[in-house]
Amino acid sequence: MRKKLLIPLATTVLLTVAACGGGSGGSAASDAAQNEVLPMPEVDTSNGLVIDGEQIADKELFEAAKNDTVVLYSGSGKESEDLTTARFKAETGIDIELTRMPTNKLSERVLSEHGANQLGAGVVRVTDPLVAEQFAERGVFTPYKPPSYDELAEADNVVFNEGQYLTAYYSAYTFGYNSSAIAGDDVPAKWADLTDPKWKGKLGVVHAGAGGTVTALAHFQLDTFGEDYLKDLGKQQPRIFDTTSVQLEALARGEIAVATLGFNSTYGAEVAGAPIKLVVPEDGMSGSFNLMGLTPAGEQSPAAQLFINWTMSKAGQKFAAAQGFVPARPGLEPQPTGEYQLPAADSDQFHLFTPEDADRFSESTIRTWNQAFHFTG
Repeated sequence: MRKKLLIPLATTVLLTVAACGGGSGGSAASDAAQNEVLPMPEVDTSNGLVIDGEQIADKELFEAAKNDTVVLYSGSGKESEDLTTARFKAETGIDIELTRMPTNKLSERVLSEHGANQLGAGVVRVTDPLVAEQFAERGVFTPYKPPSYDELAEADNVVFNEGQYLTAYYSAYTFGYNSSAIAGDDVPAKWADLTDPKWKGKLGVVHAGAGGTVTALAHFQLDTFGEDYLKDLGKQQPRIFDTTSVQLEALARGEIAVATLGFNSTYGAEVAGAPIKLVVPEDGMSGSFNLMGLTPAGEQSPAAQLFINWTMSKAGQKFAAAQGFVPARPGLEPQPTGEYQLPAADSDQFHLFTPEDADRFSESTIRTWNQAFHFTG
């Protein structure tokens, strides 16, 4: 059950979660990962690593990974990655170090380090299909087939270039509000509600060029509601953020009242105690890709390989769903995210921004968004 906290205390908890970047995450994320998001599965280490009856690693890989550390670079939301890394540590016992930044900035760093033969990350996760494609072309990603590979290959848009990179899961983007400040009839229920004049100056958004998830949201809004809808949002004089983490802090503090939000990152903040509630609108939500690949450094890292195996396992995918992602692995039973139930990946309510869409519409979508919000970066 979500804790009911006053804004100052909730903000402290949120900032504690947001601050855990290295190692396996801070205690707030660790406690949430083990005790609140989803009950721990059955783990058997008598002959390798088996979680809920599925082999994640054979004995040789598991023993080697115990003396190694996963180095993960990610463009996914920091709150959700804190939960994920803490859960991975709890289920596997393997250490993990996280470096997190927006995908556009992460791309610059990864390509710079890779070009200098100094890329330390064993696994890189990004939210923009075009960036993933570029990483593949530049050799940042190297082919790797986890134990679940054959099952993953049966689904659309999960395995790329014969395993050079994979869809880890899908991100959902919606909106939410500060639950300490808003209640009853004031709670927004559909996208049109965000254009109500009462939210003028109280709306928060992340700009469409910050990464694939927000580009996907902008495309969904354009495709579903039209360009005038974006212009109406722009007229609300919203506060524009570069990252979700800073946006969530502002929402928890009450500096803004409503916001368009990445579901998984926001749910992580909510679990940590922030006074934030999400909305699953009947008029749909956007979906985008979280793509990951093993790097040349990861080829030499047993822990990195085990991390990919775990992410694509049933246990890893179930935990992703429990914290607000839509699983990429086919054939899994629906998994609630706390009190919420996200639509399935193939639902009409879930508008997935495919790699083809990204290639065709990303540039024009960002340009239209910038014009509607008078945003110059």
